[in-house]
Amino acid sequence: MNVFYVIAAAIAFGCIGTVLVFDVAFGCRALFHVKKKFVNELPKGFSPLDYQRVMKGKTRPQALTRALLVWWAQRGYIEIEGRAKNTVRVRKLKEMPPHKEAEFYDRGTYVREREIFNYIFARDNMKNYSGRDIKSGYRDININAPLITRKSAESVNKSFSIGENEGVFGAGHFILKIVTQILCFVPYFMAVAWATYDTGEALFIALSIFSVIGVLALKYVIVIPPAIRYPFFSLWGGLPYIAIVTTYFQQVAYDPWYFGLAALIFYALGTFIFILFADYREKENLKEYSDLFNFRNYLFFCNKKAVDPERYYELLPFLYTIGCAQVLKPKFRSEQLPEWYRGERGALL
Repeated sequence: MNVFYVIAAAIAFGCIGTVLVFDVAFGCRALFHVKKKFVNELPKGFSPLDYQRVMKGKTRPQALTRALLVWWAQRGYIEIEGRAKNTVRVRKLKEMPPHKEAEFYDRGTYVREREIFNYIFARDNMKNYSGRDIKSGYRDININAPLITRKSAESVNKSFSIGENEGVFGAGHFILKIVTQILCFVPYFMAVAWATYDTGEALFIALSIFSVIGVLALKYVIVIPPAIRYPFFSLWGGLPYIAIVTTYFQQVAYDPWYFGLAALIFYALGTFIFILFADYREKENLKEYSDLFNFRNYLFFCNKKAVDPERYYELLPFLYTIGCAQVLKPKFRSEQLPEWYRGERGALL
């Protein structure tokens, strides 16, 4: 048996096994620290952005349109009027107070939330009712569209410290991500090296370089607008990868352990899926994670009778944030409309 083949296969399978160990060891670490207890309330001032910060490590408000609208309406900052199934008219009632005068869970998250609120309801984004002051103006919002774009969120985040922007994840988390990403690339390069050795075709090397550049641009160069980044990935990342896979199976004659097949598949799955489970959380975050995990279980398993109309609307922002609204809204939904909502019911409630 070819010695180079044995070495390449051993390195590839070793890297794949290491990533899987990382996923189990670190991905389950937070779950192992979950202490089962009854949690049916969140701390006062705990917002949808706090939930996202704890569970995902970052505050990405562009993905939380429905949750933030309901949250702000509950707190008296806005009034919502249903206009169509997926469209609401939002009127600002008052400003969000400065953090020194507000009730919040995490100061950094609240300050960011207030900046986002001010950005959305800035004078330039509002429309006047005829003959009325701008403070009584309104804005029509599609609840299926991002409330704030990624670019706008990044411009808001620039005014915050790095520590707040990193959320709950420290240096250990990012080191783990970098190591995991490298381990996802190594088997791919081993397969490419073997294909080049076996066929004598240097084209494999060139295509693999293009493919990796496309993947790195897609995942990590987020300053590039999606309209440019996704086509760039398709041309530089997707097409070269497909060409390598196709050519590998057509031309590589010797691969008894099928390590090339495993490496090429793992390159795609590891880079976009398995790396998500390599999740290292700091110890101070594990208690928050445990409480939110138990709160999520409460939402799924509590008795319907325990949730009256007022309670349903209190929970609604977190149904959206957790991502279980489609499953649990039919269970808890009340026909009674909240005080802060008028007009057609629509999809928001």
